[in-house]
Amino acid sequence: MPAEFYTLRFWIRIAFERLLLSRGLAVVLTLLVVIGPCACASQPPPLALAATRDTLAGLDEFGALLLGAGLSASSIPQIREVSPEQATMLRRSLAILPSVPRQYAPRFVADELLRYVETKGASVSRVGLGMMVQEYRDLFVLTPEGYLAAALTGVPAYCVGAVQVSPTSAGVGGYELGRYYRNSGVNWPQADAPKLDRN
Repeated sequence: MPAEFYTLRFWIRIAFERLLLSRGLAVVLTLLVVIGPCACASQPPPLALAATRDTLAGLDEFGALLLGAGLSASSIPQIREVSPEQATMLRRSLAILPSVPRQYAPRFVADELLRYVETKGASVSRVGLGMMVQEYRDLFVLTPEGYLAAALTGVPAYCVGAVQVSPTSAGVGGYELGRYYRNSGVNWPQADAPKLDRN
């Protein structure tokens, strides 16, 4: 009888320990499930493109032009004025960057504005540069691919044909590289470059 009692007691204890073990395991797993997401939510991983997003959110007209010209978002200066030295540095950066056809027209305009800052010999405010950018909104330029493209966005608007290069100029069908044109609805007459000096 004592052996049977011991055996029954032994099995009751084993069953009770397993019950406690499974209950303890269940409590631990529940805590991990409940607390785990809270711990993750309190410390979210850094966003991969946060710096780019913040830069783009703060872009002005001039910054958007530089971005369209091929400058990376992190290379766009976050300053209130552009000095002649900074203009030179930005022109050099744009000159060595590889480009795609759509960047040609914005790069052409950006280069013109930066050249203006260089030759002026004094800093120009970003607000002033933004106002100058607006002067180009209705203008188009001939791209090396033979399209008349919007000066600020580079979006092709009209296919002229293959550009021919001569000793004195490059162009096609009366259109030349380095000149501005306007869409009159019927044709594309040449337009004067915007007057940048606001003094």
